[in-house]
Amino acid sequence: MKRKVIVILGFPASGKGTQAEILAKRIEAKILGIGELVRAEMKKGDQNSARVKTIKELYDRGEPQKDEVVEELIENAVSKSSGDLIFDNYPFSENQIRFFESVIKKYNFEKPIIIYIDINPESSIKRISKRLVCDSCKKIFMTGNLGDKCDRCNGHLIQRPDDTAEIMRERVEHAKPRIDLVMKHFQNDGNVYRIDGEKTIPEVAKQIEKII
Repeated sequence: MKRKVIVILGFPASGKGTQAEILAKRIEAKILGIGELVRAEMKKGDQNSARVKTIKELYDRGEPQKDEVVEELIENAVSKSSGDLIFDNYPFSENQIRFFESVIKKYNFEKPIIIYIDINPESSIKRISKRLVCDSCKKIFMTGNLGDKCDRCNGHLIQRPDDTAEIMRERVEHAKPRIDLVMKHFQNDGNVYRIDGEKTIPEVAKQIEKII
Protein backbone atom coordinates (compact mmCIF):
# COMPACT_ATOMS: atom_id res chain seq x y z
CA MET A 1 0.00 0.00 0.00
CA LYS A 2 1.29 3.45 -0.91
CA ARG A 3 1.94 5.94 1.84
CA LYS A 4 0.22 9.33 2.01
CA VAL A 5 2.25 12.52 1.75
CA ILE A 6 0.86 15.94 2.63
CA VAL A 7 2.62 19.27 2.10
CA ILE A 8 1.56 22.20 4.29
CA LEU A 9 2.70 25.60 3.04
CA GLY A 10 2.43 29.06 4.56
CA PHE A 11 4.21 32.19 5.72
CA PRO A 12 6.08 32.19 9.05
CA ALA A 13 3.55 32.15 11.94
CA SER A 14 0.73 31.15 9.58
CA GLY A 15 -0.05 28.28 11.94
CA LYS A 16 1.21 25.60 9.57
CA GLY A 17 3.27 23.94 12.31
CA THR A 18 0.30 23.83 14.67
CA GLN A 19 -1.97 22.45 11.96
CA ALA A 20 0.67 19.89 10.98
CA GLU A 21 0.71 18.66 14.59
CA ILE A 22 -3.09 18.45 14.75
CA LEU A 23 -3.25 16.58 11.45
CA ALA A 24 -0.34 14.29 12.33
CA LYS A 25 -2.06 13.25 15.55
CA ARG A 26 -5.36 12.63 13.78
CA ILE A 27 -3.99 10.51 10.91
CA GLU A 28 -0.95 9.13 12.80
CA ALA A 29 1.64 10.66 10.48
CA LYS A 30 5.17 11.93 11.02
CA ILE A 31 6.07 15.59 10.43
CA LEU A 32 9.18 16.58 8.51
CA GLY A 33 9.88 20.28 9.01
CA ILE A 34 12.81 21.84 7.19
CA GLY A 35 13.30 24.33 10.00
CA GLU A 36 13.58 21.57 12.58
CA LEU A 37 15.92 19.53 10.38
CA VAL A 38 18.14 22.57 9.81
CA ARG A 39 18.22 23.49 13.51
CA ALA A 40 19.09 19.90 14.42
CA GLU A 41 21.88 19.90 11.84
CA MET A 42 23.31 23.15 13.24
CA LYS A 43 23.22 21.70 16.74
CA LYS A 44 24.83 18.33 16.01
CA GLY A 45 27.19 19.32 13.17
CA ASP A 46 30.81 20.40 13.45
CA GLN A 47 30.50 24.05 14.50
CA ASN A 48 33.83 24.90 12.85
CA SER A 49 33.00 23.38 9.47
CA ALA A 50 32.31 25.67 6.51
CA ARG A 51 29.10 23.72 5.83
CA VAL A 52 27.56 24.35 9.27
CA LYS A 53 28.74 27.98 9.26
CA THR A 54 27.03 28.57 5.91
CA ILE A 55 23.83 26.89 7.13
CA LYS A 56 23.83 29.09 10.24
CA GLU A 57 24.53 32.29 8.29
CA LEU A 58 21.61 31.67 5.93
CA TYR A 59 19.36 30.69 8.84
CA ASP A 60 20.23 33.81 10.85
CA ARG A 61 19.53 36.04 7.83
CA GLY A 62 16.19 34.35 7.22
CA GLU A 63 17.26 33.12 3.78
CA PRO A 64 16.47 29.69 2.25
CA GLN A 65 19.08 26.96 2.62
CA LYS A 66 20.97 25.65 -0.41
CA ASP A 67 19.11 22.90 -2.23
CA GLU A 68 21.89 20.34 -1.81
CA VAL A 69 21.77 20.76 1.98
CA VAL A 70 17.99 20.44 2.11
CA GLU A 71 18.06 17.39 -0.19
CA GLU A 72 20.55 15.63 2.04
CA LEU A 73 18.46 16.31 5.14
CA ILE A 74 15.22 15.23 3.45
CA GLU A 75 16.63 12.05 1.92
CA ASN A 76 18.07 11.02 5.26
CA ALA A 77 14.82 11.69 7.13
CA VAL A 78 12.53 9.99 4.59
CA SER A 79 14.76 6.92 4.32
CA LYS A 80 14.41 6.38 8.08
CA SER A 81 10.65 6.99 8.18
CA SER A 82 7.64 4.70 8.02
CA GLY A 83 3.96 5.47 7.50
CA ASP A 84 2.43 8.68 6.20
CA LEU A 85 4.41 11.93 6.14
CA ILE A 86 3.56 15.62 6.48
CA PHE A 87 6.07 18.08 5.03
CA ASP A 88 6.15 21.49 6.70
CA ASN A 89 6.97 24.11 4.01
CA TYR A 90 8.72 21.77 1.59
CA PRO A 91 9.27 21.66 -1.38
CA PHE A 92 10.02 25.35 -1.85
CA SER A 93 11.85 25.75 -5.22
CA GLU A 94 11.93 24.19 -8.69
CA ASN A 95 14.91 22.01 -7.79
CA GLN A 96 13.25 20.97 -4.53
CA ILE A 97 10.06 20.06 -6.40
CA ARG A 98 12.01 17.78 -8.74
CA PHE A 99 13.85 16.17 -5.84
CA PHE A 100 10.65 15.84 -3.79
CA GLU A 101 8.88 14.07 -6.65
CA SER A 102 11.80 11.68 -7.09
CA VAL A 103 11.86 10.90 -3.36
CA ILE A 104 8.13 10.22 -3.01
CA LYS A 105 8.30 7.96 -6.07
CA LYS A 106 11.36 6.14 -4.72
CA TYR A 107 9.73 5.51 -1.33
CA ASN A 108 6.31 4.56 -2.74
CA PHE A 109 4.08 7.52 -1.79
CA GLU A 110 0.78 8.56 -3.37
CA LYS A 111 0.49 11.84 -5.27
CA PRO A 112 1.00 14.65 -2.76
CA ILE A 113 -1.79 16.70 -1.23
CA ILE A 114 -0.80 20.38 -1.09
CA ILE A 115 -2.39 22.63 1.55
CA TYR A 116 -1.61 26.36 1.63
CA ILE A 117 -2.56 28.16 4.86
CA ASP A 118 -3.07 31.67 3.52
CA ILE A 119 -2.58 34.70 5.78
CA ASN A 120 -1.85 38.37 5.15
CA PRO A 121 1.90 39.16 5.22
CA GLU A 122 1.33 41.74 7.97
CA SER A 123 -0.48 39.11 10.04
CA SER A 124 2.63 36.95 9.77
CA ILE A 125 4.87 39.75 11.05
CA LYS A 126 2.44 40.68 13.84
CA ARG A 127 2.07 37.08 15.01
CA ILE A 128 5.81 36.49 15.01
CA SER A 129 6.37 39.19 17.62
CA LYS A 130 4.31 37.08 20.05
CA ARG A 131 5.85 33.71 19.20
CA LEU A 132 7.89 31.86 21.80
CA VAL A 133 9.63 28.49 21.54
CA CYS A 134 10.74 25.91 24.10
CA ASP A 135 14.53 25.92 24.41
CA SER A 136 14.50 22.14 24.80
CA CYS A 137 11.83 20.40 22.69
CA LYS A 138 11.27 23.38 20.33
CA LYS A 139 7.48 23.40 20.74
CA ILE A 140 6.04 26.72 19.55
CA PHE A 141 3.79 28.87 21.74
CA MET A 142 1.71 31.85 20.59
CA THR A 143 0.82 32.78 24.18
CA GLY A 144 2.89 32.97 27.34
CA ASN A 145 5.88 34.90 28.63
CA LEU A 146 9.64 34.60 28.34
CA GLY A 147 10.92 32.12 30.91
CA ASP A 148 7.62 30.27 31.34
CA LYS A 149 7.79 26.47 31.59
CA CYS A 150 6.98 24.32 28.55
CA ASP A 151 3.90 22.15 29.12
CA ARG A 152 5.47 19.33 27.12
CA CYS A 153 8.97 18.91 28.55
CA ASN A 154 9.32 21.52 31.32
CA GLY A 155 11.88 23.50 29.31
CA HIS A 156 11.88 27.30 29.23
CA LEU A 157 10.18 29.55 26.70
CA ILE A 158 12.48 31.81 24.70
CA GLN A 159 12.22 33.97 21.59
CA ARG A 160 14.16 32.78 18.58
CA PRO A 161 16.91 35.20 17.53
CA ASP A 162 15.47 35.16 14.00
CA ASP A 163 11.95 36.08 15.15
CA THR A 164 12.26 39.80 14.42
CA ALA A 165 10.12 42.00 12.17
CA GLU A 166 13.07 42.71 9.87
CA ILE A 167 13.94 39.04 9.34
CA MET A 168 10.27 38.09 9.02
CA ARG A 169 9.74 40.63 6.24
CA GLU A 170 12.72 39.07 4.48
CA ARG A 171 11.26 35.58 4.91
CA VAL A 172 7.84 36.62 3.65
CA GLU A 173 9.41 38.20 0.56
CA HIS A 174 11.28 34.95 -0.13
CA ALA A 175 8.25 32.76 0.64
CA LYS A 176 5.50 34.30 -1.53
CA PRO A 177 6.93 33.52 -5.01
CA ARG A 178 8.06 30.09 -3.83
CA ILE A 179 4.60 29.19 -2.53
CA ASP A 180 3.04 30.38 -5.80
CA LEU A 181 5.53 28.21 -7.72
CA VAL A 182 4.62 25.06 -5.77
CA MET A 183 0.88 25.69 -6.02
CA LYS A 184 1.10 26.22 -9.78
CA HIS A 185 3.24 23.11 -10.32
CA PHE A 186 0.87 20.73 -8.54
CA GLN A 187 -2.49 22.32 -9.43
CA ASN A 188 -3.04 20.04 -12.43
CA ASP A 189 -3.09 17.02 -10.11
CA GLY A 190 -6.22 18.42 -8.46
CA ASN A 191 -4.83 17.99 -4.95
CA VAL A 192 -4.04 21.65 -4.19
CA TYR A 193 -6.05 23.51 -1.54
CA ARG A 194 -5.96 27.08 -0.23
CA ILE A 195 -7.09 27.47 3.40
CA ASP A 196 -8.04 30.73 5.14
CA GLY A 197 -5.38 30.97 7.85
CA GLU A 198 -6.85 34.11 9.43
CA LYS A 199 -9.49 31.96 11.15
CA THR A 200 -9.08 30.36 14.58
CA ILE A 201 -6.96 27.24 15.05
CA PRO A 202 -10.01 24.93 15.39
CA GLU A 203 -11.64 26.51 12.32
CA VAL A 204 -8.51 26.02 10.22
CA ALA A 205 -8.21 22.44 11.47
CA LYS A 206 -11.82 21.81 10.47
CA GLN A 207 -11.13 23.05 6.93
CA ILE A 208 -8.19 20.65 6.66
CA GLU A 209 -10.26 17.80 8.09
CA LYS A 210 -12.69 18.19 5.19
CA ILE A 211 -9.79 17.59 2.79
CA ILE A 212 -8.02 14.70 4.54
